[in-house]
Amino acid sequence: MSVSLRIKGRRDKLGMTQTQLAKAAKLTPAAISQFESGARKPAFDTLSSLADALKVTTDYLLGKKAHGYDDLLADPKVSVMFRGIMELSEEDKETLIEFYQFLKDKNHKSAK
Repeated sequence: MSVSLRIKGRRDKLGMTQTQLAKAAKLTPAAISQFESGARKPAFDTLSSLADALKVTTDYLLGKKAHGYDDLLADPKVSVMFRGIMELSEEDKETLIEFYQFLKDKNHKSAK
């Protein structure tokens, strides 16, 4: 998958418009459009800004690896949660898993 498709795909997955992504990455909407269409390739600094705004790594955007653990930690909210989870007791971790499953089932049912 190309850089342009990874940018667009991740933006769509996050429910962002090109304008929202441009603002988050401190770019113009025209630049985002050009990157997504493949008319222009982002420079490394720009790629880094896009990765931060899209909460992924530059390696993911470059296609060097699939979405993985590092990409999860690129999202500051997820990173804080992971650090907190490590401090929980085993019993609390089980409760957290049950709660996650509850939310997943609830969201799955409401999507139908």
